[in-house]
Amino acid sequence: MRIAICGSHSTGKSTLISGFLVCFPDYASEPEAFEVLGDEIHLLESEGPDVEGLSALVDYTVSMLEPYPDGSSVIFERSPVDYLAYADASFSMSDSERSDFLRSALPVIRASLQYLDLLVLLPVSNEISGRPGEGEEFRVRVDDELRRALMDDIHGLFDHPCSPEVVELPTSPEQQMAELIRRVRAG
Repeated sequence: MRIAICGSHSTGKSTLISGFLVCFPDYASEPEAFEVLGDEIHLLESEGPDVEGLSALVDYTVSMLEPYPDGSSVIFERSPVDYLAYADASFSMSDSERSDFLRSALPVIRASLQYLDLLVLLPVSNEISGRPGEGEEFRVRVDDELRRALMDDIHGLFDHPCSPEVVELPTSPEQQMAELIRRVRAG
């Protein structure tokens, strides 16, 4: 199964993936694009990447999905959809910058979803607090926008037959792990 763990910053994505890999050591794991490209990405004041950075993160993430054919066992930290939420949540980006980004990114992201079987949303919770300087209000806005993108499909990403399943996990890390394991075993 090709799985992407989605969520705002500091929601426990890395922790969930680490625990998952203990249970499923045969799975490949791909880090989030920012871990690889971080030095090249310009961050806006407490509001994530600028437009060029978001585009680079989308391009990198999409390029990491494509090598894994149907039937692969891989877990990704973040999906291309995550970066739509960062754009939608940013108050530092102009409306025209956001529109231009969405216009160019949406077709690429929509096409890339064929390389995923399951998108898992980790919600912001009181059990995991953000890191200092990350901007709690922005973190919550990203969570809201990601939920709208994944669960409400405001961008029309999941209206084709090859769309992945999308699920929101509970806020408890223990319940998240149990539900993820259950879904993978159910196949």
